[in-house]
This record gives sequence, C-alpha cells and structure tokens, in this order.
Amino acid sequence: MAENHHLDPEPPLSGSAPGDLSRWAAAVLLIAVITGFYWRLVFTDQYTWLAGEDTASQVLPWFQFEAGEWHKGHIPLWDPNMFGGQPLLAQAQPGVAYPLNWLLFSLPLRDGWIKQIHLHWYFVIIHLMAAWFAYKLCRELSCRRLASVFGAAVFSLSGWLGVNEWPQMINGAVWAPLVYLYMIRVMRGCRPWVNSILAGFFLGMAWLSGHHQIPIFLSLSCAASWIWFLSSRLRVNPRQWTAAFLLFWGLAISTAAVQILPAQEYGKLSVRWVGAPDVVTWDQKVPYTVHMQYSLNPAAILGVIFPGWNIHSDPFVGVAALCLALLAIALVWRRWETRLFAAIALGGLLYSLANYNALHGLIYSLLPVVDKARSASMAIFLFGFGASILSALGLNALFSEQASPWLRRAAITATGLGVLVFATRFALISVQGMPGANGEQRSLMTGLAALLLALWLQGLRHHQMGWRAAALCALLLFVVEVSSQNSFYLPHVFEKERLARLNSLKEHGDIARFLRQQPGLPRVDIDSNLIAYNFGDWYGIPQAGGYLASLTQNVQNLGTHEPVVKRLLGISYAVGKEPTQFQKDEVFTGSSGLKVFHNPDVLPRAFVVHQLTQVSDRTQYLAELNNISADLGKKAFVSTAPPPLAQCGGVDEVWIRSYSSGSIALAATLPCRGMVVLADTYFPGWVAKVDGKTTPIYEVDGLVRGVVCDGGTHNIEFVYRPTSVMLGGALSFGSLLAALAALVITKRTR
Repeated sequence: MAENHHLDPEPPLSGSAPGDLSRWAAAVLLIAVITGFYWRLVFTDQYTWLAGEDTASQVLPWFQFEAGEWHKGHIPLWDPNMFGGQPLLAQAQPGVAYPLNWLLFSLPLRDGWIKQIHLHWYFVIIHLMAAWFAYKLCRELSCRRLASVFGAAVFSLSGWLGVNEWPQMINGAVWAPLVYLYMIRVMRGCRPWVNSILAGFFLGMAWLSGHHQIPIFLSLSCAASWIWFLSSRLRVNPRQWTAAFLLFWGLAISTAAVQILPAQEYGKLSVRWVGAPDVVTWDQKVPYTVHMQYSLNPAAILGVIFPGWNIHSDPFVGVAALCLALLAIALVWRRWETRLFAAIALGGLLYSLANYNALHGLIYSLLPVVDKARSASMAIFLFGFGASILSALGLNALFSEQASPWLRRAAITATGLGVLVFATRFALISVQGMPGANGEQRSLMTGLAALLLALWLQGLRHHQMGWRAAALCALLLFVVEVSSQNSFYLPHVFEKERLARLNSLKEHGDIARFLRQQPGLPRVDIDSNLIAYNFGDWYGIPQAGGYLASLTQNVQNLGTHEPVVKRLLGISYAVGKEPTQFQKDEVFTGSSGLKVFHNPDVLPRAFVVHQLTQVSDRTQYLAELNNISADLGKKAFVSTAPPPLAQCGGVDEVWIRSYSSGSIALAATLPCRGMVVLADTYFPGWVAKVDGKTTPIYEVDGLVRGVVCDGGTHNIEFVYRPTSVMLGGALSFGSLLAALAALVITKRTR
C-alpha cells in the first residue's frame, strides 16, 4: 500500500476549531456576504443584471414563455413562436429541464409577466448555491469554517462565475464543488460506489442547466482527475475502482439524459451559428479558427489581479485570494488535495489559452464533442474554481503556519506590487493628467489591496490579531477588492442607453395586442434591426424568425424570406417602419412609431391537399415550391413515396379546435381522401391521431406536417411526445432515486 500514500484520507474537522465560528454562525455569515454583496439587486430597485444583449433579447423571452407555459400547466417542450415552431427543451439553452428554473417559473406572475424582483433573487440564489456548495467542499477538505466561508465567497463572487450574467451558463458552473466533494470521498476510499453515484449525479445536474460549455470543461476536468487517481489505484483493487468509475459516468449521463437525448436528436437535425462564415451541422466540427478567436489572450493573465484586464472571459480573483492560493501551494503541497486543485487551476488556465498552446488543439482533435465548446476562454472557470479552493486551504494553513518564512516573502511581494502600481499610476498622472470621473482607475484598487494584504500578513506574522479576526479581515479585504469587478458595471435605471435593449421590451405591447386579435393564428415578420429581442416568445405571438443559436435544417434549407414560403407558413403580417415586398398594406401604427403591414394572400394554418408528388432532393425543395406556387394549398410534395389520395369536386373544411405549445386539435371535413396539412415545422416527436387512431405524419413541402384522412368529418390531434424526452426523463428520474438512496446511506454512515 505504500504506493498509495499520496491518497491517504485526511478526515474532515468535527465541531468548531479554536477561534472558529459555529455551524450556524458560518451559515449566516456566508448568506450575509453573498446577499449583501448583491445589495444593488435585492435591496434597491435602481440596478439590474438583465440589460445584457443576449439576456434581454433571448433569455428573458425564453423565461417569459416558459413561465407562461408553467402557469398554464404545460411543460414547455416545444416553442410555437419561433420559425414556424422549434423544439425548446432540445435546444438546451432555454434550461427547460433545470429544477431551479422550475421554481422561478412557478412563482406568481404580475399581470402575466415574470417579476423583475424574482429574476434578481434568482440570480442571487444561483450565487448562494455556488457559495454553499464550495463551503461544503472546503469543509470536506478539513478547512475551518471561516476559511471555508472565504473560499466559498471567492468561488461565488470572483472569476468567470462572478462576472458572467448568462444564467444558463452559471447554473452549470455552481455544481463543480459538489462533483469534486464526492469524487474526493471516492479517492479517499470512503464508500467508493455510493460516492461515485453522488459525484456523477451532480455532474449530470450541471448538464441539465442549459448550456453545454461549462459542463464540457467540468467533464474534461473530471476525466483528467479520474485518470490521475486510477493510475495509482487501479492495480490495487481493479474491480472496485472500475465499478466506481463506470458508476460515476453512468450516473452523470443518465441524470442528464432528459436533456442530452433530446439535444442529440435535435443537433443531428439542425444547424448552428458558431461565429464561422457558414453554419455547422452536428457532424461538422466547430472550425478551429472559432476556438482561436474566442481563446484567452495571454495579456489577460494579468487580469487575475487587475480588474477589467480581460477579453472574452474574466480571470479576476484578486490579490488577496491569489496570495492565499499560492500560500496553500507553498505550505500544504504535501496534501494531494492541494496538488489536485492546483492542477485543476493550471489546466483551466492552459486550456483557455487555446490559441497559444498545443494542449487545446490536441484535445480538440482527438476527443469528441469538445469542439462544441467553442469559447475556449471560458475554461478559465476551472482556474477560478481551483484558485478559490486553494485560497481556503491557504487561509486555513495560516492558523498553524504563522511563523513560516513564506508569510514574510508574501508580505514583501505584496508591498512591492502595491508600491509598483501606485508609482506607475503616479507617473501616468504626471504625464497625462488626472483621469476624469469616468476614467479607468480600478488598477489602483489592486495596489491598495496589495498594501492592505501586506499589512495583514505582517499582523499575522507578529501575532497582532487572533485567527478569527485575521480570517474576517481577509474576507473583508476580498469583498472590497472584488467589488471593483463583480457588479461594478451593473446599469443604473438612469443609464437609458445601456438599458435600451431591456426597455424596448415594454414598447410594443399595443402591436402585440393588435396581432393577437387577428383570426387564424397568423405569423408575423419582425424587422430585427428595430426589434432586436424575440418578440414572439416575449408576447406569445407566432414570429416568422427569431434570435436563436441553432435552427432545424428544414427551416434553414427553405428560409422564411421567399414569398412562397411566407404564403405556406401564413406569414401575413410584418412589423417595421416601411412595408416589405410581401406585406404592403398598412393596417396599424403602434405608439412606438412602428407599423404593421399585411398581405392576405397566404394559406391558413391548416388546409387540405389532394395532389402529392415525391421530391427526394432537399436542394430542389424551394424550386419545387415555386413550381407549384400557383396551386399552393392544392398540390404538395413529400420526400418519400406519396400515399394515395383522391381528387373530387367537393369543398374541404379545416378548423382549429384548440392550439397550445405541445398539443393541437383540428377538425376537418373532406369530400374524399386527402392530406390535412398543418403549417407548423415538421420535427420528430410529434404524434398524430385521426379519430383516436395513431397515423403517420409526413413532412410536406419539405417543411410542414401532414396526415392522411379519408372522406368525411374527422377529429385530428397533434401531440408533441418525443421518445427522446420520455426515455431521457425515465433515466433522469431513476438517477434521482439512486442519488437519494446514496445520500441516505452517506447520512447514516458518516
């Protein structure tokens, strides 16, 4: 067993160490620090985190639509308001499968609208979760409670996690501490199978959050950690550790199955915009030039201590946290946990510098799926995660290492940094003059923090403060320092220009009301230069286009700009300042000055055809549509052998009995056998029944859905019930039960 000495367990502290806080005092302090830090959001109505372009244009409309569906008693698997209808859960980013979002969507609405204060608390709760999970990990690593609070605050408030405002991304990041908490228990030999289940479950929770980017980076980190661990343990007890390894990945995949399986199905049938000249499909790698474009610039490494020195992603943790992380490496390097988190931090930093080292390119080339995480700079999250845990280990080590020469060296270095920053700034002011009120002055906070850190270290060295006071001072210093980055640029309500995108969501309600009153469920073209947000999801209006990261291939193939496609999809209205070539009749003017234009020459949402041909070549779909344009609504084509239909002289009637996001009911009267066409996007997972009997759905005209009906009157129902969601949901639920059982076992045995 000598070869495994580096993984020998070090049991967590029990109870309160001398000079430490009680359990409840630590919890109250942690909540107070995180909540108090976001005072702008929860204790005033003057600031918001919702003003970012993607947040206001895409995330808020998604959330509004999903909240509305929840209050109707529907699970929003399908979005009928974008591009003729698109899978919603399968897009992943809307976060349909994420439990915290369910709580947000279930909260009371105000006149049908999601409340801003709820969104603000939702954002703060995400950071509280991050802090609490990191606190639990630090406690698992034998850190005292005050040191654990410090590490938790660093994880939650600084670095990539601290400044990122995309909820679908940060929701995935918060689970990293719990993944590693239970992985560390596995590595210590503590009920390996049980803790592998829990570690895998929490990695799966990260994948449920919405965006794939951080879960991919976290999965890479976990894979590297497993390889390192198994390299020494596998030969000791191969069956046990192989089983633990398989349980971990099995639980991770099955927990996330309700998101992964639909996303995989959608990915194979869609295209994605990635910042390349052309869209990419599932089987195409994201071009490496995109990864190069979104990699971290080496100059941004200075942004670890200087706020605002970053491009694409923010590495800032501050002087205080970085110093304590480095002290952990110096003082407790003998602990394998220290080496583990140092490796995580270094690995994240190197990976984020994609354009400047071969490591990233090698991983990109050899491993599947990794290319989908196109913003390599965001791997800096792992650096922040590793540094935050190391900072807790460093602060904890100072309790017994106050006489270490490393404190003196750290104090001298901090003093030198502070003096250098102020001297450099003084020289610049002497040459350029005093900066104005809006000038960039935050680097001086780094200098101030360095000097205060030097004083703090000297105080520790000379025993001029107790450990509790020292830890609280370190926490205060970090909070002051990180305030110059996190939330520093939250927009105020008076900053109209910065809030323009968010405020624009309030400007077009009268246009939405007018469109909602029109019969027949018409679709509308929106001038995206004038209305940049997803108007359709925000107001619940069927929109012909939208702001999405991906789109089903059938819609992309035909587009929505050709007149024949507009007629097919019933895009009879347009919103803008000027009429379009298709919609020319002005019918309404909104208070914003935007106008609504109309063209009545479109097909209804549902109609009947009696002539079908076969066109197998997708590249010919648009040409064939134009060929039958004069008879659109009478003739159609399918990609497979067409079913036999009849032609007769009677009148077909189709009407919509009910229409919701995942269920549409039609009634139709046909004089003879024909195909009832619903002008919504064709996609696998829709199930059709005619008079209660399941019937095949055909992709009609390369875009929409059709079912065959015999002559007579029929009730037709379309229900979105994808097998990928059903199977994924069953696997995820089974994983939840397994994780709950594992938690019960750990509680009984610890």
